[in-house]
Amino acid sequence: MHQALKIEELLLNIFNHCCPSTLRTNQHKKATSDLAALARTCRAFKEPALDVLWSVLIDLSPLTRCLPEASHPSRLFPGDRLYSFSRSLTQTDWDILYGYTRRIQSVQDFDNELDRESIKILSMPPTTRPLFPNLRVLQCAYTEITMPLLQLPLPSLVSLQVDFENSQLFQSSLVSFLKFSPNITRLCISMCQTEGTFSKIERSYICRWQNLRTVICPEITLDVDALVHLSHIPALTNLSFMLSVTLQTFSSPLFFPNLHELALHSHSLDPISRLLSHTRLATMTNFLAAIGSCPSRQDLSFFFDSIQTSGADHTIRCLWLTQSVTHPSSNPRSVLLGLEDLRPCMAFSNLSFITLDIEWNVGLTNSTVLEFVSTWPRLGHLQINVGWGWNSQGGITPDGLLRLLQTCRSLCHIAVAFDTRGYTELPPSQALASLELTLPPMFLFDVLDSIIEAESVQAVTSFLSGIAAATYDFNFLYWGGPYVVEAPGMDEYMERWEHIGDRVEHQRWSEVHE
Repeated sequence: MHQALKIEELLLNIFNHCCPSTLRTNQHKKATSDLAALARTCRAFKEPALDVLWSVLIDLSPLTRCLPEASHPSRLFPGDRLYSFSRSLTQTDWDILYGYTRRIQSVQDFDNELDRESIKILSMPPTTRPLFPNLRVLQCAYTEITMPLLQLPLPSLVSLQVDFENSQLFQSSLVSFLKFSPNITRLCISMCQTEGTFSKIERSYICRWQNLRTVICPEITLDVDALVHLSHIPALTNLSFMLSVTLQTFSSPLFFPNLHELALHSHSLDPISRLLSHTRLATMTNFLAAIGSCPSRQDLSFFFDSIQTSGADHTIRCLWLTQSVTHPSSNPRSVLLGLEDLRPCMAFSNLSFITLDIEWNVGLTNSTVLEFVSTWPRLGHLQINVGWGWNSQGGITPDGLLRLLQTCRSLCHIAVAFDTRGYTELPPSQALASLELTLPPMFLFDVLDSIIEAESVQAVTSFLSGIAAATYDFNFLYWGGPYVVEAPGMDEYMERWEHIGDRVEHQRWSEVHE
């Protein structure tokens, strides 16, 4: 054997390519089989191959299969006999387990039913010695079944991702995470189902962790004290949480020196704006505001003003403002989204990604869309009311789309209404040929709730075929938005867009295979 293969770091690098952490199910089983074979090949391969083989677990059953024959999942003793059996395991049996568990660095998505008996055994170690001394990443559902295992000491844990159902169990068990896992840097908590009894993480829990970099809990409220604590953590870069409607005022502005991504969830837009107006964000690039009710024109204006007040107007690159579409209003929509409503965000000079989706009609036309995007020549994504629809006879015309693509040469995804009224003449080939230098390799065009007459189908098909020929990968999605308000002739318009999409795809396929 070549001397280079006796270097453990080199072997670890090679073996890690056999079993990437992204593999799942049958692919993962094949990869683990290869690593097991490598471990049996020679003594030089054994330890590094086992380190990689056991570094990531999808479920816990391989651990119990390392115990004596009687402990295999198919032969486990039920009820009280299982408890007696686990207590009868010798120190040698546990040493065998420790030989494998010390290698485990990540446990991901293990199934409750599959691991039920495994957890019952593994949660009863005979000593206080950590069963998983090097476990760094834990991702699982937190239930009565998994609770005993998750209350074991996990001294090396840095990433905790938990979905829970019973809030009382989880709240009480957070104490064990604080005690046994003091160095967590990534905390992701979500509810498996809607539950009204769990409203916030207690301040005493959040404030015990001093090294947090990522906190993601979109269904959970953080109080003022918790936010003040997080603002004092210079390593924090990603924050997502639920805002209470009755948010308290701050004695002084919160300053997050290195926060790059911020996602605020709230029933309405006002609490989000009030928080932003009391916050200073020196480095924020990605911002998401997710709300549950329709904002007023005053709410939208205050929202854009609060972003400027926070100091993020010169750093923000990606802006999402989305309203939940689970409970659309039964009243007809009267508010019309126009350029004057969007003009304040034109001061955000570095925007490259814009998503606006609220329960308003959209009154943007060819000229106003072009004026709106003129501030951002590097704009890559423009999506307006994908879920709620435009519900108006407006949108960008084919000629306007050409001018838009020539202005924003990095644009790779656009979702707007397409105004094809009166568009019946085939477009000149010279205009479409000019797109060759402007379109990115992959281009996505979502045509939202757009009316199209039968006499425009041929011309629109030729126009979109010209765009498709100007890029490597063109995806055309018609009539986006499942909650678009129905209008007379809706089905007929949808059929026409579907027919156009099929013809564009067929023509593109023919050109590629010529």
